Amino acid sequence: MRPSVWRLIDDRVALPALRPAPRPVAAPTPGVQLQQHLVAQYAPLQRRLERQLGCADLASECLHEAWLRLGECTLQEVPANPDAYVYRVASNLAMDRIRARKRWQGVSAEGADLEAMADPRPGPAQIAQARSDVAAVDRAMARLPQRHRSVLLALRWHEMSRQEVARRQGTTARRVDTTLRQALAELRRDGAAT
Repeated sequence: MRPSVWRLIDDRVALPALRPAPRPVAAPTPGVQLQQHLVAQYAPLQRRLERQLGCADLASECLHEAWLRLGECTLQEVPANPDAYVYRVASNLAMDRIRARKRWQGVSAEGADLEAMADPRPGPAQIAQARSDVAAVDRAMARLPQRHRSVLLALRWHEMSRQEVARRQGTTARRVDTTLRQALAELRRDGAAT
């Protein structure tokens, strides 16, 4: 059996190795191009912004924030003067920061204390102190005689009138007053009443 002619040709001709086709490189977006411009021109932009603002730190912070903002921008094309565009973005950010700072300074200049604007809720120390005070009152109340405790709770906690308490206890309003005075004196002695 003779080998096929095509087979002989196939064996003698070396076919080129198949390589993947190169992927087309996408052009950077206008925002990325502006970021690259900012990086390339950072020192001159920083000096120029520092002269305008009078603060090197603020100039640097605004340029860094501008870099972030430029990455998010959705321009269709790079502006004709990228240097001016980047500088304007950083300058606007600086002005926003200065205005915000002045607003806070205006609050304190008008006499409003910033601590008054703080969270009014109690902190851990106040919560612990309040729990300790409540525990001390509980212990002192437990040591009171039953009649004294019931009169005190009815008048102070349930806000009943002296006549209602006297009727419930089967006594006079004067006796209720005396019992209340004795209960409060006992609590003060224990340090539970203020």
